Amino acid sequence: GSAEPAARTGRTALRAGAVDLPPASTPPPRLGRLRAMNARTLVGLSLLLTSTAACNGCGSGGGGVAADACPGCEDARPPGDDGAIDEGPRAAFDLGGADASRPDPGDVPDWIGITHGLDKVRPESPLPAARSVGIEAARNEFEPFQIVVDGGASGRTVTGFTGALLTGPGGAAIGPDHQWAHRVGLYRVGTPSNDEGAPGLWPDPLIPDVDVFYGEKRNAFPLEVPAGQRRAIWVDVLVPLGIPGGLYQGTFTLDTSEGAVAIRGTVRVFDFDLPSTATLGSAFATGWDAPCVAHHGSYDACGGDAGIERFNLLYAQAALDHRVSIDTVVYHWPDGDDWRHFDGVYGPLLEGRAPFVRLPGARLTTLEVYTQNAPDPELAARQRLEHFETKGWGVRMFNYTCDEPPAGCAWEQISRRGDPVRRAGLRTLVTTDLGQARQNGVLGSIDILVPLMNWVYPGGPYGARESYDAWLGEDAKRELWWYQSCISHGCGAGCSPSPGRNFTGNPSVMIDASGIQNRAMEWFSFASRMTGELYFSTTQNLRTAWDDQCDFSGQGDGTLFYPGTPERIGGQSHIPVMSQRFKLIREGMEDYEYLNLLAVAGDRATAEQIARSLFPRQDRTTEATPAKLFAARHQIAELIEATTR
Repeated sequence: GSAEPAARTGRTALRAGAVDLPPASTPPPRLGRLRAMNARTLVGLSLLLTSTAACNGCGSGGGGVAADACPGCEDARPPGDDGAIDEGPRAAFDLGGADASRPDPGDVPDWIGITHGLDKVRPESPLPAARSVGIEAARNEFEPFQIVVDGGASGRTVTGFTGALLTGPGGAAIGPDHQWAHRVGLYRVGTPSNDEGAPGLWPDPLIPDVDVFYGEKRNAFPLEVPAGQRRAIWVDVLVPLGIPGGLYQGTFTLDTSEGAVAIRGTVRVFDFDLPSTATLGSAFATGWDAPCVAHHGSYDACGGDAGIERFNLLYAQAALDHRVSIDTVVYHWPDGDDWRHFDGVYGPLLEGRAPFVRLPGARLTTLEVYTQNAPDPELAARQRLEHFETKGWGVRMFNYTCDEPPAGCAWEQISRRGDPVRRAGLRTLVTTDLGQARQNGVLGSIDILVPLMNWVYPGGPYGARESYDAWLGEDAKRELWWYQSCISHGCGAGCSPSPGRNFTGNPSVMIDASGIQNRAMEWFSFASRMTGELYFSTTQNLRTAWDDQCDFSGQGDGTLFYPGTPERIGGQSHIPVMSQRFKLIREGMEDYEYLNLLAVAGDRATAEQIARSLFPRQDRTTEATPAKLFAARHQIAELIEATTR
């Protein structure tokens, strides 16, 4: 059998144990991925965050303490930047389209409203004021909007949605085949993730009308809207390659219990393309058997090795369609020289031929090469690298050598594990920071450093971003990534609450965090010149995702998918169901492409200034508004267009 991946314990299986409060002179311990914390641990964590991590607000930090309250804690905005974003005439426009292009609402009834993807529409949310769609996107970019329906005094039913034929310059069009509707499902939050969250129903699972995998009709509709409540329909629009820039207009149709409603819409298409393969590397994990077990209950019921492989591929394609790479997708590496099965199964993900990915030519950006169980890790690494080079697969390969030492492994194990694969030419990755790696004598054995993003700032536990430049400059193979952890919202056991301002304001992928928080990380990654993002799991509580995703105090920590079983969503086939949070991560990845295109065009300084103006500090992420974010994107897009005229 192919039991090899079961041995992964760094981030796909959680560790038990307690965290001791360190002396003040030592860096804080890793707090991101511990299964259980006893009372002493929680007290220690509270004291630690009050004393050292309370200064998380500097630069790209996230602790919610005023800058002058901490030594070395200063605002990280560039000289001359007052933090303002020129919203211009678009300040009141909340969807990202130009005011002049917003179509007249026509006869849309007052119980329908239109909003952007950043809104989290809860049952008690007010109805958006807009009655027509106005969005902006580059070619090869997804852009969402939401149709919100009020149930009124006696309730209403939405029975269907029809996409628009959006016509533009020279008769070019964005057809209904580039539009996908989803019912926005609700997840019940019991214990809020932090002080920003709240109990009750929150939007998250997106049940498709027709799925993108098998083209099967699912049960997005009918959508029942109870009296006195609101419900939302999420619509993704993918702007095709090859069409000219300009305004595209048409009419969407919403079928309801009160008749068909015509909703006018405009898409402003920017005159440039986004790449299908993400520029920013990502390494998001899945549990080796998590999708299979979540859908069928067990390894055997899923079909054994073949079933696990099939489901892992489905989930990897769903993520890739959202510009994210599942780096743990490989279930079993060849034992010898026979690569036929591997090439047939995984080649499409590496060559841009994955059948269920709508972005043409999209390829994985990263891939974990697992060698821990190999009899000769150096030989295994060399054989795998040589095969990839022969095939011309340019994916960033790495060996996940240790996760959060010393909890994930002893410091001395890093060299023992890493040096053999490095001799073969395979890069090593360790989730740690520069200071601890140097202090423990393993810096020379690490090629990809991945510190916790919340603690990388001037005077912070992991130092300023600039302090890593000398190390990066010593070897062209080195990279600096970072990652989110429960530090963004609190690190309690299970659903233990994590109150306090130290756990608020940060980028976060929790269900009860704001849309801005779900989308913000990639702006920080660009401004801090990170080349990759890592996330420990997308399937942590996949089996119970519809009802219970609470872990490490967070609602949704480590779970970004829902298992789309036919019993749950209709249809005949099992599919991954995306979360609104995953969609917003995609939006952040696309924001990164805007920033990067401006940098490639020769104006990185302006791109960084806009990013830092929108998000000056991690602990102030929630100060950004949708209007400011869309205004920033608009500014960047116009600057990119100006360079190509």
